[in-house]
Amino acid sequence: MSNLLIILRGLARTPLFTATAILSLAFGIGANTAIFSILDQILLRTLPIKNPNEIVFLYHPGPTQGRYSSDENGGPSFSYPMFRELQRLQTPFTGVAGTRGDSVSLSYKNQALSGKAHMVSGNYFDLLGVQPAMGRLLTKEDDSSDGSHPVAVLSHSYWTNQFGADTSMLNQPLIVNGFPLTIIGVAQKNFTSEKLGTTPDIFLPVGLKRELTPDFKGFDDRKDYWITLIARIKPGITPAQADAAINTVYRGQLEIDEKLLSTPSDTFLQRFRAKKINLKPGEHGRGGFREESEKPLFLLLGMTLLVLLIACANVANLLLARSAARVKEVAVRLALGASRGQIVRQLLLESLIIALGGAVLGLFVAHWTQQGILSALPADSGGANIFAATIDVRIMFYCLGLSLGTVFVFGLFPALNSTRPDLAPALKDQAGQTTSSGGTNFLRKALVTAQIAVSLLLLISAGLFAKTLVNLNHIDLGIKVDHLMTFSVNPRLNKYSNERSLNLYNQLTEKLSTIPGVTMVTAARVPAISGSNSSQNISVEGYSSQGDDDEDSSFNETGAGYFRTLGIPLVNGREFSAQDTASSAKVAVVNETFAKHFFGRQNPIGRRFDQGKSKNPKYEFEIIGLVKDSKYSSMKDAPPRVFYIPYAQSRRQNTLSFYVRTGLDPKLISNSIRQTLASLDPNLPIQEMKTMEAQIDENLFAERILSSLTAGFAGLATLLAAIGLYGVLSFNVARRTREIGIRMALGATTGNVRGLVMREAGLMLAIGMICGIAAAIFLGKLMESF
Repeated sequence: MSNLLIILRGLARTPLFTATAILSLAFGIGANTAIFSILDQILLRTLPIKNPNEIVFLYHPGPTQGRYSSDENGGPSFSYPMFRELQRLQTPFTGVAGTRGDSVSLSYKNQALSGKAHMVSGNYFDLLGVQPAMGRLLTKEDDSSDGSHPVAVLSHSYWTNQFGADTSMLNQPLIVNGFPLTIIGVAQKNFTSEKLGTTPDIFLPVGLKRELTPDFKGFDDRKDYWITLIARIKPGITPAQADAAINTVYRGQLEIDEKLLSTPSDTFLQRFRAKKINLKPGEHGRGGFREESEKPLFLLLGMTLLVLLIACANVANLLLARSAARVKEVAVRLALGASRGQIVRQLLLESLIIALGGAVLGLFVAHWTQQGILSALPADSGGANIFAATIDVRIMFYCLGLSLGTVFVFGLFPALNSTRPDLAPALKDQAGQTTSSGGTNFLRKALVTAQIAVSLLLLISAGLFAKTLVNLNHIDLGIKVDHLMTFSVNPRLNKYSNERSLNLYNQLTEKLSTIPGVTMVTAARVPAISGSNSSQNISVEGYSSQGDDDEDSSFNETGAGYFRTLGIPLVNGREFSAQDTASSAKVAVVNETFAKHFFGRQNPIGRRFDQGKSKNPKYEFEIIGLVKDSKYSSMKDAPPRVFYIPYAQSRRQNTLSFYVRTGLDPKLISNSIRQTLASLDPNLPIQEMKTMEAQIDENLFAERILSSLTAGFAGLATLLAAIGLYGVLSFNVARRTREIGIRMALGATTGNVRGLVMREAGLMLAIGMICGIAAAIFLGKLMESF
């Protein structure tokens, strides 16, 4: 205890040294801890379920015919009949459950909301080992496709955030897509779903899908692929054994589906017969969010480790300078009988106190950094759904481990070096001189040179990411995004018929056009540059297919004036008008990529095609317009071939995204838009209202936050390196005070002395910059993949 008090008093007598050392470590440890916390929550933690290592997801990639949809990119959807057969016949699993995410319209006590639902089979919660926080969860008794169990389970986050954890909600009615359900329970805390980055509001029996989804016929259709399968491997069964067993069952199901194929080509049939089920480990959840986040998070963690190394180098330099200044003190203690081990332990304890101080302050820095990142996340992003700005026990141990590591790696050498003085010279009075060996001075310069190299490496990396962001911001989208507001509505979820939905769309378009400041209004089925996409096989008159996917095309269903409203130039022909209705001839507009693929240099106007594949296509759609290419789903992807048809000519009227162009700030009309829709139907919620500029910002969010964090870490590293350079120069000037005095006495000028110091600094800068640029060239090649 007495040694601890002596050390604390010693640190208090040198406040500048203590504060600089602790702050350097705090920033390095804090930045590193914040990024590791995010990485831990997204990449390392397993699902909060029973024995997550036993969970697998079932994928069966390969060609299909019919309707395919999924709630994840490249998803693993099965048909419902195949799901039930696999569930009945399988042997390697304790059970197979089905799940599918969907958007829904919710109403509780006459308050209309848009929400997210997870439709699951009755054994879903039991298979995962999830417990109720209140009431009960769905069971096999609720698993009926006749809609006879109209019940719902709330997610814990929805129950607490939307309803304040009101326990009286149990057994209360909840209206979902106009269908009355009863709330029977709340899922356990911290469980969101098996899909990483998704937090549904409610869980519903999959058997209610027919009641909740208009025109749904997927319970009996083996060519309608829409449900995802999850299973738990039996104890004692290896993944390889499970794979072989489930594929034996799958082979029989595939043979049944093969008989339903419509005129498949030989190549298609060969690929179809080669399909098999792949089992993917499920302890971390499914979906692409984890894979998409892995590289950027490890890159950021690597950058924060470099910042921490710079901070540790600063502390090491400070400790070396402090030990050099205390050589006489250490020599006196050794001469009086103190052992070298005692002094080393005391100096290491001093380093430990500094490191612990840096760790404590670093936890605050980490929390502030986390909050800043969380506040920058879009509300509906995957990261916002699973990332929390909290410091748990795991992160505290990580922070403590970093602190202890800095003590051992960067505190041991100064402690050992300061306890090896030559006693005779050290005990003499060396006024005006700070003792330091040549080796120690070389190490201090080497540390600063390394700091300069690393900080330059981070600065160049930040510049590369900033350049990427600038390049993306200057991409020609083919769309004018300024003064454009967008939102979506789905009246079909509120039990609207197709005719009634179309009538609502027409009325809404007309009323929105009368809002002061609005210049144009249109709508589209697939929202522009939002990550959504739709594609379809088509039959083009006079075109000979070159392969199985050669006649695929993306498509969109749009309203009158769509291209004029979004600023997409018309090259030839005309765009859709209000006269293009269900009773008029079917028409289409195509983009340049579509025209070039199917018609080469020929004029596409007047050419015909048909949706789908058949032996005798009717070629119902006549191309009446050609438009410039524009970005379809993502800013990074090249425009695909796209055909557009009027949504008024579609048999099914589902979700529609509206676009309102204004002559003023589009945010000023958001309330007017809500009032306009409410005047037509107060129970119909508006979904995802935002400006198109905000939509583009969300599309670039990953690049934007990566660039911002990289720039922040690079700036911090540069500041720490500057502190380190200043410390080395000031120490060397102090060490050479007598030498400088002699030089000036012999005729050296102030300029000569300054030049001496600047040459020393310039050499460290030059070597550091050369090393930093060389490392940046190598890293630049690596970062091109981002």
